[in-house]
Amino acid sequence: MDVFEMARKYHDELGIEEPSFATMAAEIFEDLGLKLHEHLKEEGYTLKGTRFLDYDKTLILQIIKGEKSFEIALRKA
Repeated sequence: MDVFEMARKYHDELGIEEPSFATMAAEIFEDLGLKLHEHLKEEGYTLKGTRFLDYDKTLILQIIKGEKSFEIALRKA
């Protein structure tokens, strides 16, 4: 899968609206964010939202399950 196809998935599946941010997420994290989201969905978690904590290192996945809310940070080291 090329970076632009992954960027479309980051947009569609993770709700990253800005195309340049979706592309940046695909370039930085490759398919890790998508695989993590798929696993969490299989475990009964729902994606509430995504946001970048800083512009080039950290993507936050906001998830919920029942009444509990969590944030998972994907950070490039």
